[in-house]
Amino acid sequence: MRSKAPQEDWLAAHRAVWACKPSLREVYGRWFTVLRQACSSAPLVELGCGPGFFKECYPDVIATDAIANPYADAIVEAAALPFGNAQVGGIVLLDVFHHLRQPAAFLSEAARVLRPGGRLALIEPWVGLAGRVFYRWVHHENCDLGVDAAAPWGESSKGAMEGNAALPWLYFRAGGDLERVGLPLRVVRREPFAALPWLLSGGFQPYGLLPRPLLRTAERLDRWLSGAPALTALRCLLVIERVG
Repeated sequence: MRSKAPQEDWLAAHRAVWACKPSLREVYGRWFTVLRQACSSAPLVELGCGPGFFKECYPDVIATDAIANPYADAIVEAAALPFGNAQVGGIVLLDVFHHLRQPAAFLSEAARVLRPGGRLALIEPWVGLAGRVFYRWVHHENCDLGVDAAAPWGESSKGAMEGNAALPWLYFRAGGDLERVGLPLRVVRREPFAALPWLLSGGFQPYGLLPRPLLRTAERLDRWLSGAPALTALRCLLVIERVG
């Protein structure tokens, strides 16, 4: 019998956690809705589809991944998108941008393939004070605010799942790298939030501290905490529009 590749093991593990965590499904379901509503034009492309949950909610989406994946419609390199100029209505990324080896090259490609008024919609890590502590000391991924954002991994090799949680903040904060690269892209929504329900759900770890009956309470507390994003933000909704 053929042994599973590491990617298949990862996908199977995530789908197993998804199946047994209703609170996690609700958290992500809300995120999927926000991302889909932010991109109203077709065709809509998802980068880094992973276990395929977004496409299960929105079957019209073109699901892509960087490596072989049974849930992807196509294998796509983010720095060399296989679409013609101005052919795409929207691009969705959920926890993908901070994994990109060449984020500046991806943004250049996004500006090329999006039609005027087309949008990127992202939910990504964000480094409020809580985020800096969490991603540096608790989360398994790196959070290096001093990295060269144009070449965050330099010449070193990089695994597909290796990430730097600081990259979305470095690019998309007010005055960030996106404003300096000279692309026809502008941030039209930047909404940092505390992401308490996601945090308590345990994400795709096997543990969790959020029984489904407590989800609404956690969401109310999250809205209150998110009123001070410089202190509390772990996540950010970002909508970036192609102008011109």
